[in-house]
Amino acid sequence: MRAKLDQDNTRRMGWRVRLLRRLVAGARDENGAAAIFFAVSLILLAPLMLGMFDIYLASTQRNNLQDSLDAATLFAARSTAKTSAAVDTVGDAALLANLTLPTGATLVASTFTLVGDKVVGYAEVAPPALAPSLFVHGNVKANSEVVRSLDKLEIALVLDNTGSMQGTKLATLKAAAAAMVDKLVEASSRSTQTDPLKIALVPFSTTVRVQNTTALTSYNTTTRTGPGIASWIDPLGSSHYGTNANNDIFETAVGNTTTKTDRFAMMKAIGQSWSGCIEARAQPYDIKEDAANASIPASMFIPYFWPDEPDSNHYNNYMDDGGSGLTTMQKQRRTAKYAGGSMKRNGAFSLDSSAYGAYTLGPNAGCTLQPVIPLTTSSATIKTGITNMTAVGETNIPLGMVWGWHALAPAGPMTGGSPYGTQHVRKIIILMTDGDNTMNNPSKSGEVNASFYGGLGYIWQNMLGTTSTNATTRSSAIDSRLALLCTAVKDRDIVVYTVRVEVNSGSSSLLQNCASTPDKFYDVQDVDDLQAAFDAIAGSIDNLRLSK
Repeated sequence: MRAKLDQDNTRRMGWRVRLLRRLVAGARDENGAAAIFFAVSLILLAPLMLGMFDIYLASTQRNNLQDSLDAATLFAARSTAKTSAAVDTVGDAALLANLTLPTGATLVASTFTLVGDKVVGYAEVAPPALAPSLFVHGNVKANSEVVRSLDKLEIALVLDNTGSMQGTKLATLKAAAAAMVDKLVEASSRSTQTDPLKIALVPFSTTVRVQNTTALTSYNTTTRTGPGIASWIDPLGSSHYGTNANNDIFETAVGNTTTKTDRFAMMKAIGQSWSGCIEARAQPYDIKEDAANASIPASMFIPYFWPDEPDSNHYNNYMDDGGSGLTTMQKQRRTAKYAGGSMKRNGAFSLDSSAYGAYTLGPNAGCTLQPVIPLTTSSATIKTGITNMTAVGETNIPLGMVWGWHALAPAGPMTGGSPYGTQHVRKIIILMTDGDNTMNNPSKSGEVNASFYGGLGYIWQNMLGTTSTNATTRSSAIDSRLALLCTAVKDRDIVVYTVRVEVNSGSSSLLQNCASTPDKFYDVQDVDDLQAAFDAIAGSIDNLRLSK
């Protein structure tokens, strides 16, 4: 680049050089008139050429001054200064650090002023002059404006808490997420708006824990109401019942598809509370933000209930089967066994691998996640929730993603979000996962469910739109729901960042396409780099618009 500029300058100066050569040649001519002509021409041209150098130096200095002032104004705008005096101090220091002046030039003036939500910068330099007596030189001046972010931020942190996150990954995630919260809080501190930053936390695995543990001692099994039981909860699991079909976890009488079993009643009968987890909604509401409507069963939310499984060759076995002459599936779906007043077995159990995390026997098995925290201005609350995150279960990214959407939505199960289209409000989802969507096959011989229970129930309940026993087919079906969900979220002008951590299988295209733009997708190959990715996201969110 430098060589090209030198060539350009040589071409521009060529005619002057040729003229000087001719003049010098003329000076050597024996003709005295030529010598006189050379002398006079030299007297006239020398100041002209010096003046041209003056113009060149002034132009160069103007560009340097503008660049330095832009950087200083941006730095002042990003600071926490809230008065013009404080902004001026920060801006002046930044300008002096960035500005390089040629010999003889002086910085005449620099000011940085806070005007509403703008930081306005001004600087003036007196450049050196090579021909001051022939050319009048004005000072070099520059102006810059940076508009501080006017937007309020509503951010949902949707974080993978599956069993594969155990150990170093989860510890690193906690530190990185907490640090990002601090950076977002620091950036919002310069805003003049009320409550400029609200954050929600949505840990997810195979399910989402939407509230803390709710006691059922006062639950009314007739009205199906009680303390802590929201109106959008359907304990009957009505969406599992279709025309002449029962895909619920509980039995109905032969030929009877209308009698439904109350999950909370079953929990209460064996002295258990509800830990607060839920299943995914039935399609198409599984990827919608729509509020629940009791007249539309598919729009309601079904509480998580891992049923007691048969006494042999299964996993979550906490009641005696009872009955006689029953098939294995009939033993599992039998409701009479819950009338015993308490669980018959307690303690821990494991799935096929320790990679799934630790489970405790009972209807709430796998529901040990940190509960969702709705949008809040309390960063301390969010950071406490991050600290309390635990890792357990398989990966159901759509369920986490849709609850991140619920956290930002103005209606639905969570109503803390501002109405869509509210001026100067940006809604953002940051989705982080370390794995592909999964719904695996259990390895025990004789196991009848062909999957572990989770947010999608059992595979035979057909919540996913397939009952395939092929794990790849199931993962592809979940991926398809996520792709549709991401599109729906972005159609609401919600900005989506996605982070994929140490995933060596599958394709990154799913999460890459989920992000709002390619630069908002982060493929982190080493968990130690997660902090850098979250720092970059915080910086991107805090990005300011520079205007000259």
